Amino acid sequence: MTVPPDLRTFQSDLIPRLRTLLGEIQPSALLESSENPLYPPSKEHPEFLLAVGKASKGMAEALAEKRSIPPDRVLVILPSGYPSPERYGWRTGNHPDPGEDSLNAAEAALDFVGNIPPGGVLLFALSGGTSSLLCKPARGISLAQKKNLIGLLMRKGAPIHILNTVRTHLSLIKGGELLRNFRGQHVHTVLLSDVPCQSAGIVGSGPTVFCQRDGKKTLSILEEWLDPEDIPDCVRQHLETLPPLSPPPLSREPLHVLGDSGVVLKKAAEVLSFSGHRIHRLTHCLSGESRVQGERIGDHIRDIADRKPGNHLFLASGECTVTLGKTHGRGGRALELGIACGLSLKNYKTIVGALATDGMDGNSGYSGVLLESALFRQKEMEKKGLRCLETHDTASFVHEEEIGLSFGPSGTNLNDLLFVYLFPSTEALPT
Repeated sequence: MTVPPDLRTFQSDLIPRLRTLLGEIQPSALLESSENPLYPPSKEHPEFLLAVGKASKGMAEALAEKRSIPPDRVLVILPSGYPSPERYGWRTGNHPDPGEDSLNAAEAALDFVGNIPPGGVLLFALSGGTSSLLCKPARGISLAQKKNLIGLLMRKGAPIHILNTVRTHLSLIKGGELLRNFRGQHVHTVLLSDVPCQSAGIVGSGPTVFCQRDGKKTLSILEEWLDPEDIPDCVRQHLETLPPLSPPPLSREPLHVLGDSGVVLKKAAEVLSFSGHRIHRLTHCLSGESRVQGERIGDHIRDIADRKPGNHLFLASGECTVTLGKTHGRGGRALELGIACGLSLKNYKTIVGALATDGMDGNSGYSGVLLESALFRQKEMEKKGLRCLETHDTASFVHEEEIGLSFGPSGTNLNDLLFVYLFPSTEALPT
C-alpha cells in the first residue's frame, strides 16, 4: 500500500493496521505461528491447565482447545475488570497493585497445582501482570508492607528485574514456590514475555522457575534504591535470616516462549509498513526512562532525516520506566515515550505513535498515543507537552488534544511499541 496523500488520512488509516497488529500477537495466533511447537499431549498423563496474567483468557482458550483439555481441568486467573472466559473456571486478582483478591487467587492457584494427581501434567500459561495477580507474602510480612515497598521502588524508577527480585524474595509463591507441593509427572510453562532481552524466567516473578534466594544481596539492592526508613524492620529481618532453599519439584524445566518484544518488532514491520518506506528496526530491548528514550530516538531520527531524505519507518519495542516526582497525575510509559519523541521531532514531518500492547498504558485509560509532531511547533503547545512530561500528567494532555489510542484490554501483553513515520519535508523549517 502506498502512502496516503495527507497526514490526517494517514493517521486514520493506521488505526485498523494497529488492530491487525494486536490480532497478530494474540495468544492463539502466536501458538499457530510458533516456530517452536509444543510437545504432543500424552494420553497416559492428563494435562491440567493453569493460566495467569493479562493474556490468561486467550492463552487458556487457545491451549485448551488445541490440546483438548476439558473445562474441569482448567483454571484462569486474570485482572479484575478483564473479560472472563465462558467455558472455564476463573478467579480475579488485583492489578497493577496486589490486594485481597490477589491473596485469594494465590491460594486458588496453589490448591489447583497441589491437587494434580501423581500422573498428571501441569501446563502453566504465564503472561505479564502475574506478579500482582498472585500474591502470598513471606511469613511476618503483611500485604500492605510488601505492596508499599514495591510501590516505592516503582516510583523510584526501578527496572523490572529489580522489582521481580524483591518480589520473589518476599514471596511464598514466586521463584518456583508455586510447585512446592506439586505431585504430578511433568511441568510445562508456556509464556508471553514482557521482560525485553532478559531471562524469560523472571516473567511474573517465575512462579514455576526456581530462584535461589540471597537475602543479604537483595537487602543491599533495597538499600541502594530506598532510604533506610523506607525498609520495614520485618523485611530487614526476613532478608538477613533467609536461608538457601532446595528447588521445588520440576522447577528447573525448560520454558516455552510464544512471544516477546522481538516478535512485536517483527510483526510491526510486516503490518505497519507502507510501500516506499525504508524500515529501521532500532531495538527490541528498549529500556530506561521513557522520556529520555523518546528524546534519544528522536535525535537518531533527526540525524537520519538530515542525511538520508525520504520515507522511513522507525520501530522500537521494549519496556521503559517512569520515575514519578512528588507531583503526578495520570499517564503511562507509552504516552511519555511517544510525546517525548514527538517533541524532539517537532520541526520534521513525522507521525509518532506509541502503543502498550496489553491495551492499558499505566493509569492513563489509553492504549497509547498517535500524533503529528508538527503539533509541537507552536511555542504554547511545546510548553504544554513539556509540562505534561514534567508533571507526569500525560493523559490529560492526550485527552485535551484528542491524540489517544483506545483499544481497551487487548488480550495479549508483549511490551510497548514505538513507531515513527518520517516523510520528506516540503517546508523550510529551522533545525
